[in-house]
Amino acid sequence: MALTVVPAVGAVLERVLDDTFPLWHDGLSRENYGRYWAAQLKTPWGAAHLDRVALQDGPHTVASAKRHDLSFRIDGRIRRVLGIGAVFTAPAYRGRGAAKELLRRMMERAEAEGFEFAALFSEIAPTFYEKLDFVPVPLSEWRLEVDQKNGGPPAVLMRSGDDRDLPAMAEMNATRAAAARLSVARSEDYIRFGVARQRLLAGLGTVGSREVEFLVTEEGHQAVAYLLCVAHRGRWTIEDAGDRDASGARLGAMLQVMLSRHPGEAVPEIRGWFPHGLVPPQVRVAATTPTSEVLMIRPLKDRMLPLPPLPAEEVAFWHGDRF
Repeated sequence: MALTVVPAVGAVLERVLDDTFPLWHDGLSRENYGRYWAAQLKTPWGAAHLDRVALQDGPHTVASAKRHDLSFRIDGRIRRVLGIGAVFTAPAYRGRGAAKELLRRMMERAEAEGFEFAALFSEIAPTFYEKLDFVPVPLSEWRLEVDQKNGGPPAVLMRSGDDRDLPAMAEMNATRAAAARLSVARSEDYIRFGVARQRLLAGLGTVGSREVEFLVTEEGHQAVAYLLCVAHRGRWTIEDAGDRDASGARLGAMLQVMLSRHPGEAVPEIRGWFPHGLVPPQVRVAATTPTSEVLMIRPLKDRMLPLPPLPAEEVAFWHGDRF
């Protein structure tokens, strides 16, 4: 095979979308699956930090993957990280090392462009990626139970979040991440992208199947707590959240208010990937399990960069940070 790596655009992109749609459609039609990708690239963060590449054998698409230009905070330093997503090999080329070759070439290019680490989420057993020197980073998913306030919901005023809240949200994230050894360095554009991605997925899917709540609580005309939550199939997933109060009390009160909006209805299952230092006093962690998708990371040029084993308690990753 005379293999080349090319940008996944035009006819190549359509083949990639056709191939990956059955695995990662998230309930979208094939047409809207393509629209969802195109719309992400039109956001400020997506336009500058997201693309797709394909490994070609002449006119044939052998394998493909997404590339994310990310910033991680690792042991107090901001590092440029290649985020690899949606790695896919065409059925006719499986078992011939195509995915490994694509990843090798992606990492070589990233190293030349100044990236210090590569990271990915594995939906399969991590053994394959461990052979490429990736190491797992433990993440935990929490199932949460929220205390129901007797006598009605707490007196917390909430409104829909918007762009004016992004500076305060980024500040809350930076404060919380400073206590972790590994986290995403979340800029305003990155946070905006996360909200847009959830809204796009809901808007392009079946009407009513997925609902997105982006809410803030403010004091003195400034956001002091926020919540991005997706309701889907009887489950609430907290994609992102923050609270200027170290205890998370405002965030807990926001969840209480949300639950009070649906009296008499079955209490939804609430899940999230919370930083371990953020457990609102109104919330109880009913169960903790490893995430089904395994975050893996490796250094690129400097193979001696320090990356000692990290316990889940020292990693701050939101569900909305998946790539």
